[in-house]
Amino acid sequence: MRRRDPVLLAWGLGLALAALVYLVGPDRFLFRVLDTLHVLAWRLSEAVADLSLLTLDLVRALAIGLFATFVALAVAVARRGGRGRGALLLVTVLFLFLAGGGGPDGTSANTRWTAALLLSGMGALVMTGRLRQTGALVPR
Repeated sequence: MRRRDPVLLAWGLGLALAALVYLVGPDRFLFRVLDTLHVLAWRLSEAVADLSLLTLDLVRALAIGLFATFVALAVAVARRGGRGRGALLLVTVLFLFLAGGGGPDGTSANTRWTAALLLSGMGALVMTGRLRQTGALVPR
């Protein structure tokens, strides 16, 4: 590949900018640039808001799925004589408190569901470790 000459690049970009300013109109160029930036910022904020709703749905789905995984693993640990009953009771009560509660305006839903996701994920990881200690799972 050839290296481009920076002088030619600077001249080319300068002339392209001059042509753009001429097409838009020199008196309205700054307004158009600021208006375009404003519209882009508004569209970005709308995309983030939509993404926030999708993310909350994803967090809820993951929390429920990991809680179901935790319950299955805790029952398997308890059936094999491991310590799982107390954790099953405690994590279930905490999960129901976190997932079922919420402020009147729903502002704390994000925090509660994120905490429920972390709780159920950590519980599933702990129960996986305990299940491996009982010899039910053989690592590959």
